[in-house]
Order: sequence, then C-alpha cells, then structure tokens
Amino acid sequence: MEVLRGVFLIFTFWALGETLTQLARLPIPGAVFGMLGLWVALQFKWVSYASVQASAKGFLGMMGVFFVPPSLGILLHIDRMLEYGWKLALLVVFTSILSGVTTALVFKLLNR
Repeated sequence: MEVLRGVFLIFTFWALGETLTQLARLPIPGAVFGMLGLWVALQFKWVSYASVQASAKGFLGMMGVFFVPPSLGILLHIDRMLEYGWKLALLVVFTSILSGVTTALVFKLLNR
C-alpha cells in the first residue's frame, strides 16, 4: 500500500507541474515543475520522505527500461550517427567538461 501511495504522490506532483506548464504556457517541461514541487513539499515536511521512498527506488530500479527507446532510435538512424557521430561525441565531451567545471565552481562558492 505504501508503494501505491508513493506512486500517487509522485504522479500528483507531476500532473500539477504539467497543469502549471500548460496553463502558463511555459517552455519548461511540467515534470520539472512537478518534481520541484515534490522537493519543496519534502523540504517543508508536507510530504514525508518515507511515503515516496519505496516508489522512487522502484522507478530508479527500472531506469534501464527508460533508455531502451533512445537506443533503438540510434540503431534505426545509424546512417545519421555515422555522419554526425563525431560532432555528437565532441558535444558530449565538451558539455560534460563544462558541467563538471560548473558544478565544482558552484560547490566551491557554496562551501565558503
């Protein structure tokens, strides 16, 4: 029953985020607002961590399933990957370095 409660809470916050995005015509995915709302609710203890913990762990355990469609897309468009693959690889390396440097700088700034 606890898992169902957690799934209900996660999907409720997701739906609220989607509704906000649609009503306000925002260019940000509703799931981002929904998870931000869930985070705020957890921080202010409006929602207990234990009530979503089991469901969240279940979703994390199934993450591999969520990556199957993109993998199939890559296989279906292998000709494009051969043509643009080096650009994509360069982009992934560059953005990974940029992300790591940004994270380190923010961490350093916040730990003063």
